[in-house]
Amino acid sequence: MVNISPGLFIGSSGLGICIMTARVKPNYFKLKRRLKSWSVCSSALCLRILRAFSLFSMSNCGGIWRVEVFGGRRFKRLFRRGWVLFAGLGLTCRGAAEGGYVMVDLGDLGGGYSQARAINALGQVAGEGLLANTVVQHAVSWQAGSISDLGTLGGDNSRALTINDKGVIGGWAQNGAGVTQAALWTGSGVTALPTLGGPAGTVWGINGAGTAVGNSDLSSGANHATIWNANGAQDLGTLGGEYSVAYSINNQGVVVGTGFDASGKDRACLWGSTAPVDLGNLSGGLWTAAREINDSGQVILWGTPQGVADDHAAFWNGDPASQVIDLGTLGGSQSWAYGLNNAGDVVGWASESDGTYHAFVWNGTTMTDLGTLGGAYSSAYAINDQGVIVGDAMDSSGALHAVEWVPAGVPEPLSGVLFAGGAFGLWVLRRRGGR
Repeated sequence: MVNISPGLFIGSSGLGICIMTARVKPNYFKLKRRLKSWSVCSSALCLRILRAFSLFSMSNCGGIWRVEVFGGRRFKRLFRRGWVLFAGLGLTCRGAAEGGYVMVDLGDLGGGYSQARAINALGQVAGEGLLANTVVQHAVSWQAGSISDLGTLGGDNSRALTINDKGVIGGWAQNGAGVTQAALWTGSGVTALPTLGGPAGTVWGINGAGTAVGNSDLSSGANHATIWNANGAQDLGTLGGEYSVAYSINNQGVVVGTGFDASGKDRACLWGSTAPVDLGNLSGGLWTAAREINDSGQVILWGTPQGVADDHAAFWNGDPASQVIDLGTLGGSQSWAYGLNNAGDVVGWASESDGTYHAFVWNGTTMTDLGTLGGAYSSAYAINDQGVIVGDAMDSSGALHAVEWVPAGVPEPLSGVLFAGGAFGLWVLRRRGGR
């Protein structure tokens, strides 16, 4: 029997075919989370084909796919050795689940909790994880199936919130005095960034040139949106109040975030080459934050659309004459957008009719529920230009796991590799006479 984690699959018709290296037991082996696996999405048609050859049976027990091999002694031996490839899947898996996603559990630092907050074009992921047997969380990165602890500035905790295509990671880290400082992680380690005169700061966004944005304290105690570049830390100002934060900067240097107006209300804000621009009343809405901007100038917003009582995620194409698009919900009352790629795809979370919330992706017309790991909640925080999404999802025990949602479908060359590999494996088995 093979136990396949639901973290590898989403939807009742998806099946992962894994190239496995595992400890062999007499009648079964267990696929572990840390096992390197190659997930290939197929459809119900693939399952029917395999069942027709009586190679295995499959059942879903509590969200865990259970696959029992019974296709004869030779096939069992090959399957137990862990290197079988199903040749038939090479012919049928391509494009079998277009529009779907395979959910992958990224793992943690041993503490049973992790979140993925950002992903770049290379597939490098940044976030945080809980250390084993502690309440301490550290910034982490995931690459090529492995997780790395990014450490702190001498204190207990840190968190990674953004990553650019050069692999530079931004966020915050505590120093030895426990103060939260804006931080950048590069190949040479972690660096604390200067503030605007006060003790603390946070990096929320970074562009391809390495220019970072976020917020930091002033000596007066106020907290302002901040940009860090070769000239050090610069105050981006507010909309008349004491508080602002910059969440995102694109490769043209345009910054978005939120700022207090003179009455102390949150307003979506954009910083270009001049003074901050108030976006709070676009299309008659009350927008409290602009969460991200892409290289085309498209923006995702938080707030209440005109005529709506609750907070909704929204999309604006950057043209003042264009209407803001309310993304709606998944049947509940609220939604929040966190990530935007250059294709205009949006990710975040939205509430369901039962009060829970799930991660979503919006493709310009449709909001798609990305599901969970068997629990009640999930959130999506970032999407790269390849369409890979990262965030977190709850399992049936209530534990929160960092996950990525990988668009389903196998490139045509890979389908050929699957077929050729499976055919070769079966030829070897035949030549060896089942030894």
